[in-house]
Amino acid sequence: MEQTALNEDNRISKRASFFVCITLATVGGFLESFTYLLKGEVFCNAQTGNFALLAIYFINKQYSQAAYYILPILAYMVGISCTIYIPKWLSKLSILHWETIFVACEILILFILGFLPTHLPNGITNVPISFICAMQYNTFRKSNGIPLATTFCTNNLRQAVIHFCTGIEQKSRESKIKSIYYVSMILFFVIGAGAGTFFINMIKQRAILFCCMILLPVFFILLLSDIKNSNDY
Repeated sequence: MEQTALNEDNRISKRASFFVCITLATVGGFLESFTYLLKGEVFCNAQTGNFALLAIYFINKQYSQAAYYILPILAYMVGISCTIYIPKWLSKLSILHWETIFVACEILILFILGFLPTHLPNGITNVPISFICAMQYNTFRKSNGIPLATTFCTNNLRQAVIHFCTGIEQKSRESKIKSIYYVSMILFFVIGAGAGTFFINMIKQRAILFCCMILLPVFFILLLSDIKNSNDY
């Protein structure tokens, strides 16, 4: 089963596709603040910061601290690899799409992390979150034909500016709409990071359960779509 944008085959509506992606962006922002504030100032959503910190600590001869950043990087690599091979395997066994199964797994993993003892090493949480973020990033790559990222903002910001300028210069409605999409992803990422900070200050580790709650509607949207599509055949 090849990965496609959620609504390229009319699997779900354009509005539902947009809702799925902004919800995932909210989760992305939340997890970024969660691992930074609670789990040793590690960035699990994207690995640029971890590569930089790895080099900084290594050059400063703080080798144990440098090694600490290798784990989320490796977990991220494994997560990307899984999104390449697992969907092909699952397509032969299940009527459910990979996206649906992944969201269910994401909810389950985050739920478990919410109840881990706080005295455990930070890596016990950071590794699975890096793994999840990698899979989320490489699974949900488009909405309504527009390439986007749900776990970090750099490319979304770049694309938002490019399409905004193109829309103004060429009076292109399509470019303006794309710019709005990218700005929306950034906005909800920031909202997620803010919500993460708020709930972490209140309930610490249990704050991650907020992600499980907002992912449930996404799961049911995808699940009902899979069931409907399987009945149509």
